[in-house]
Amino acid sequence: MATFLLMLLLSGLALAVGVFSNNSLATSRSQLLDKQAYYIAEAGWQRARQALSAGTWSAASSTGNTYSESFGAGEYSVTIVDETTPAVEDDDTEYTITSSGYVPSAASYRSRRQVAETDVEVTVTNTNQSLSATATASSTNGSNTASKSKDGDTGTKWQAGTKGPNEWLKMDYGSAATVNRMIIKDDGNISSAITIQHSDDAAAWTAVSGSSIVESPNNTFDINFTSTSHRYFRALFPDVGSGSRAGVKEMETYNIASRAVEFGDAGTVTSQW
Repeated sequence: MATFLLMLLLSGLALAVGVFSNNSLATSRSQLLDKQAYYIAEAGWQRARQALSAGTWSAASSTGNTYSESFGAGEYSVTIVDETTPAVEDDDTEYTITSSGYVPSAASYRSRRQVAETDVEVTVTNTNQSLSATATASSTNGSNTASKSKDGDTGTKWQAGTKGPNEWLKMDYGSAATVNRMIIKDDGNISSAITIQHSDDAAAWTAVSGSSIVESPNNTFDINFTSTSHRYFRALFPDVGSGSRAGVKEMETYNIASRAVEFGDAGTVTSQW
């Protein structure tokens, strides 16, 4: 009888040890997945920082300023939100970066973690090259001449003399100028279907590459594209109603050459999912 009780006790101990070991193993696996998800979130966060520093985020992001990419054993999804009002990058812009890490994927994750950073301030050296350029247009309506699209006054404007689509507004810099950004403030008759073109002789025109257009605020189109150097740049407006005239209050052109980035309250980890 004593032998039987001893064997029963030993069996119970073995079972308890086995259960404890399995629970410990499961906990360790869960902790490992959580760490992987956190490191993946950190990778996405660092990628967003790098993109902001280089000024390449617009080209990498999709609609909604969210970018997703596979990384290691999972994937991250990064969102950069412009906290400035209005959300047009003139001098200083503040961003919030939020990066979510998933293992193995966002669609079917076993673990997810998040890293957020606020108060990311980007200062861009901006010189509006249109102010020193000569503006001409496909047509003009009365006193609303092309020169009024580059006088620094949104109370004046260029307006096409011909109603309908495919009117254009051109800047002549006198010699080759490097441009990679254009801000067009229109009078309400222009859609985001704007084509930016360049030329060296004002006869043969080529569309810029890598163009992305964001309308923010309303009737202000922020257009970023691959840097290119030419004497002439123009905006073509193919989507104006047949009964309306294209009109531009200001057409600003920039070469965004330098960006000073001051990072904020980094490394805030959120694990409440």
